Amino acid sequence: MPVGCGTWPAAWTTTTKDWPYAGEIDVIEGANANSNTSISNLVSLGLLSPDSRLASASGSSLPGNTTYSGQNAISLHTAPNCPLADRTADSMTGTPGNGDCSGTSEGNIGCGVTIPGKSFGGEFNQNGGGIYAMYRDLRNTSSVQAWFWPRDVTPPAEVLNSTATSVNPSTWGTPTASFKFKYGGCGGQFHRHVIVLNIDFCGDYADATYTSSGCPGSCEAFVKYNPRAFTEAFFEFRSVRVYGSSWAPATLARPTLSIAFGLLAFFSFLLLS
Repeated sequence: MPVGCGTWPAAWTTTTKDWPYAGEIDVIEGANANSNTSISNLVSLGLLSPDSRLASASGSSLPGNTTYSGQNAISLHTAPNCPLADRTADSMTGTPGNGDCSGTSEGNIGCGVTIPGKSFGGEFNQNGGGIYAMYRDLRNTSSVQAWFWPRDVTPPAEVLNSTATSVNPSTWGTPTASFKFKYGGCGGQFHRHVIVLNIDFCGDYADATYTSSGCPGSCEAFVKYNPRAFTEAFFEFRSVRVYGSSWAPATLARPTLSIAFGLLAFFSFLLLS
């Protein structure tokens, strides 16, 4: 998982046109996350004071703690007037946030779920990675669900089996994040999507959280003048797997993957020791 001040990594699906009216699903997203080693690198380069809030956090008893490691946010962005249905406390293990998914609302926050511990940044890497899975069932239930298994939690056997030709999310237990639209028609917004894996430097999200993350100076200046600070700013995937339903198969066409209404996508970051 990419870490470092100024980084904004994401794994998401979206349409190639008419955003946000054809929807966006952010499976992995965060900004300005760090690790013990990235913070030590900043100190050794003279970019961060050893007694700064960020450097002090890295010396805590929990390596990669969420003070600076960051937490993943799984979220949706849609056209206006697509609120989520009421969610019960037992519908997911993550922490739900805003229920308004509109990408045109002020700040473009969307509707998100924060994923607890080891889900992002330095803590994710320290733990040896993990697996994310996202399931779209927009035709039948107008819903999107996602699961996260950190490296020290054993996922279902079919999730670990990279040669599995079919999977059954209904057997995986309570999802980490669950989104069900209040109005069925909102699910129809999510047309053919492509999978996007990217790392932005600065930008709206990273800029807005840069100072509060304990990062030095301004985001733009830091990224522009300190290339040696980005030794850990990269993804390392073990695999990306996509399953389509029988009535809406996924089609592969380089460099994009076209996804119809039925989709199950795995993002596997298992770091083999």
